[in-house]
Amino acid sequence: MNRQEYRQFIKEHGKRIKYLKKKNISFISNCSGGGYIEDESLLEKHLTRLGKASAAICQELVASGYLGRYRYPVLIDLEKAVDAYESGALTGAERIETAIKMARVNFMGTDGIRGKVVIGCTKNWIDALLQDNAFTPALVETTAFAFAKMLVFSQAVRNGDTVVIGNDGRDAAYDWALNRALADGFSRAGLDVLDIGVVPTAIVPYMALKKGYRAAAMLTASHNPSNQNGIKFFIDGKKLLPEGAWGDYVLSTYMYLHGKYVGLPEKSGKIRSEGGVDAAATSFLLSLLPPNGADILGSSTIVVDTANGASTGLARGVFAALGISYGSRNEVPNGANINRSCGVAEIEGTESFHGAQYERHISFIRELFDRGRAQDAGKVYGIALDGDGDRGFLLGYDKGKDSVQVMDGDKCGYILARYLLKKNNLTPADYWFVSTMESDLMTAASAGQNLGLNTKVVSIGDKWIGNFDRGKLLVGLEISGHLIFPALFADDNGVSRSLLSGIGLLTGLMTLIAAKELGLSETEMIEPFEPGFSKTWYVFFVDRSRFHRNSTIWKLDADLVKSEIGQMKKSGSLPEDTVLVFEDKEDPNVLYGSLRDTKGIAGCIFIRNSGTEDKTATYVKGRRDIKDALLALGKKVQDQHVRTLKNGSRIENAYETGIMETLSSNAEAALPTLMAALGAKNGEEIPETDLWGVIQGLRKEGRVTVREENGISIICRL
Repeated sequence: MNRQEYRQFIKEHGKRIKYLKKKNISFISNCSGGGYIEDESLLEKHLTRLGKASAAICQELVASGYLGRYRYPVLIDLEKAVDAYESGALTGAERIETAIKMARVNFMGTDGIRGKVVIGCTKNWIDALLQDNAFTPALVETTAFAFAKMLVFSQAVRNGDTVVIGNDGRDAAYDWALNRALADGFSRAGLDVLDIGVVPTAIVPYMALKKGYRAAAMLTASHNPSNQNGIKFFIDGKKLLPEGAWGDYVLSTYMYLHGKYVGLPEKSGKIRSEGGVDAAATSFLLSLLPPNGADILGSSTIVVDTANGASTGLARGVFAALGISYGSRNEVPNGANINRSCGVAEIEGTESFHGAQYERHISFIRELFDRGRAQDAGKVYGIALDGDGDRGFLLGYDKGKDSVQVMDGDKCGYILARYLLKKNNLTPADYWFVSTMESDLMTAASAGQNLGLNTKVVSIGDKWIGNFDRGKLLVGLEISGHLIFPALFADDNGVSRSLLSGIGLLTGLMTLIAAKELGLSETEMIEPFEPGFSKTWYVFFVDRSRFHRNSTIWKLDADLVKSEIGQMKKSGSLPEDTVLVFEDKEDPNVLYGSLRDTKGIAGCIFIRNSGTEDKTATYVKGRRDIKDALLALGKKVQDQHVRTLKNGSRIENAYETGIMETLSSNAEAALPTLMAALGAKNGEEIPETDLWGVIQGLRKEGRVTVREENGISIICRL
């Protein structure tokens, strides 16, 4: 459309646009740099985005009967809707509806909203987030305000009601600027704020439920590096889903309105802090353990890695109350050191650590070796947490093999399910075992076949487990260490409540108790079910807008997968009867391909943007007899992503290039050396936390390793 055609389009559909806007349904020309399509002052920007768009397609989208039936506030990116319409294979009303659904603006990810902390940002927070993945005080304040207004609009809360907030401690590195912004945003929306301080994530919805408050928010970026932060929102103790009156799309609509067009009012809600929450959290966790829990655990030595995060106080309180032998690592949080060379983030993806590489392991793993070598077999265990304490792994020292074995979320969840069925004499057919797509394919299969449970595999993110409503949940899990089972308690009014939110420390303790009560051998703990094969590849600092349903790269990936599987069948790498089927999941932007043969489900490959980090991931899972084929397939897709998804405008990619150039001439370099080299090249000092975030990305991409030497991080090229 040219200028005249665009104005004519707006004139002809002005009444329709106004009608939809009264329903809080709005169109924008583009999310970054655009605005409401009827905003004449942004005409040139509209034309930049929609100049090549067909007026006829735009008219079909705006006039769609689907929008007349749409029940909730929503913001639609018209440029993206046109692209989705033009690339869609459907026809008629279904094609229009699909295009609109795909173009709904959503600032949320897998688990709330996250980004790289930027204080003193001069850009509008929307542009800063979309262009630089920046997480700013303005973003936090507006997002909190929008969450509150969404709940007020839907009559879930009223002005003057209380919202509970907490944080994982990393904001201390920024003088608590983001925590103040979180509280201020709620106050500006007319809600009172109860700040319970540094606590594990689950304690925030727990305290809200216990006190009878419906809304809660946690300031955290979970397992991410310390230079990132985020917000997880809760309503009635549960996280938000994309759809519905309290969904991500509605929240994003209010965020855009108040971030782009309507400012925030003055603060009116009261803000107060409450101390002593660690004691309440300790009592709650102890109440969830069996009465003889201390006796069961008493013969063991447990080492806890709290990842310099939110679980430090809770761990001390729990082990003091249990009175059992324990050690603790990474329990001196200062904000900047959260998840730094510690916790679940350093362990996930590794099945075992071997004594021969002792010096290469992080301090937590080395302590397990030290204690295990000095004690009898089967005595020494570890519990690794992440920064906000909602994920947990159990680890055990194997004296015979001189190794430390990792029991991830799949293994912990399966062991716990066995224990709960036996302990409570439950009928398996009455209960559900819920896992996510990240889990080993054999986890759910084994829970169904061996334990007799109903099983369901949902999209990635523990929000899908916490909101599961198909039946009675026994255990929900992710391989990453999120493990949820109903935690029952009475609120302050004596009403029975159930918390469906993971507590990593509880995961580790309950799994160890379960294993001992079931009489599992070390071998059975390490391999509680016959596992399949799993591998994940990441590409960091990407332009996530390039990968979505029916995008160019989506189609390239689908074509590559189809082509490679065809070649593998011809070469004999895969059975000739292998069939590839692309399936739709709860998240429509996941490209999921299932492989089946005469034996049943053989494996899968799926690709998705992370909703918690600035990365795109490729997963392969399946039977071990096709492991080599799956590895080759995943690596092909990974190589394509490295070529096509990296965001060249991000400073992190310049750091990445500089690091790899330095390591090309020297196989390894100390962190201070890299900082000096990159600082000289860029002409400015580079924050260590920013550089460390890039190093973590390179490590997870499999391009570098990190070891500690006399307190200094040494980066090694692979």
